Amino acid sequence: MYQKNKNKYIIDLFSGCGGFAEGFEKSGYKSYLAADFDFWSCETFKNRFKNTHVINEDITTKKFKKILKSKMNGTPIEGVVAGLPCQSFSSVGRAQDKYSMRKDKRNYFYKDFFECLKIIKPKFYVFENVRGILSAKPNGTKIFDDILNLSKKLGYVTLDNTSQMVFDTSEYGVPQVRKRVFVIGVLKKYSYIIPKIYDELINKSKEKKIFTVKDAIADLPSLKPGEGEEKLKFENSSKNNYLKKIKNSKVLYNHVARKHNEKDRQRYKYLSKKNWALRDLKKVRPDLIHHDPEHFHNRYTVQKYNLPGKTVVSHLYKDGNLFIHPDYKQERTFTVREAARIQSFQDNFIFLGSRTEQYKQVGNAVPPLMAYKLAKVIKKYCG
Repeated sequence: MYQKNKNKYIIDLFSGCGGFAEGFEKSGYKSYLAADFDFWSCETFKNRFKNTHVINEDITTKKFKKILKSKMNGTPIEGVVAGLPCQSFSSVGRAQDKYSMRKDKRNYFYKDFFECLKIIKPKFYVFENVRGILSAKPNGTKIFDDILNLSKKLGYVTLDNTSQMVFDTSEYGVPQVRKRVFVIGVLKKYSYIIPKIYDELINKSKEKKIFTVKDAIADLPSLKPGEGEEKLKFENSSKNNYLKKIKNSKVLYNHVARKHNEKDRQRYKYLSKKNWALRDLKKVRPDLIHHDPEHFHNRYTVQKYNLPGKTVVSHLYKDGNLFIHPDYKQERTFTVREAARIQSFQDNFIFLGSRTEQYKQVGNAVPPLMAYKLAKVIKKYCG
């Protein structure tokens, strides 16, 4: 076991608004420093974690590395967590880019992560990304092999079986199907704990119940398009087993519905009421069919009350049609708060910035409940 320190500090790189830090703090770690290039993500992080050094800087620059060294000032750090930008590895990102993201510099942000690791020298690290990172070959060479080699060169050991690194957050208390790779590395002399950590996560940490969209959002105030407030009193006392973990405030933040045009409102109403796909509208309301139904058929997706939500994405701010509310009477897409509920953020977690910025923050985040599950097991074996 590791030698125990009074404060178990972590550093959160590519931190976003703080999903990783939220989960790790709930398990007993303290967030010492966080860094992200996005201004509003940093503002949200600072608002949530008052005692954390938050650096709004491009992590890939020499300037950031200098700032990092100065802020460290000999402080022992238990772990480094990172939600590396995933757009260049996602199937959507590859499909939308004519070079299939081969020229995207985000392919190589992992190198900056390991450069920072060299400076920080933590006992463990955790980084998260989409499954596409396991097979990505932007220049003909498998990126994940390079990740494992860099980890090994720095004296860290991780799991050999990459298939065991893939976790579905819906199995860990998050009401959302979100399959992500979590790479956990520890210093070589503690290599024996890696199989134990993954074994406990895979075989002993899953929830017995899969929570659904209804579990997550059914208690929230009903809104029509354009209604809602950034801050409102919320006295609803309804609580299920999921909401017992999430619902911790009598004030509700970020619950404002987008405005929608009349055609979209009618689409939402039919799709949610009839449980249809966009193509099914053609027989009944051809006037509501999009000009390019083949391309847009999967862009209008009703979230099902009786199932966990679909993956909340970073481009939710412009693809709101992916999250149509299951209550047909509301005729709208998800609010920021509803998306945050699906992501397992507690109700008193406030997202700052414009609504566009808030959606980005929610979609880019690691679900706090998933981060908590990881942190709890890591803490057990890392002391």
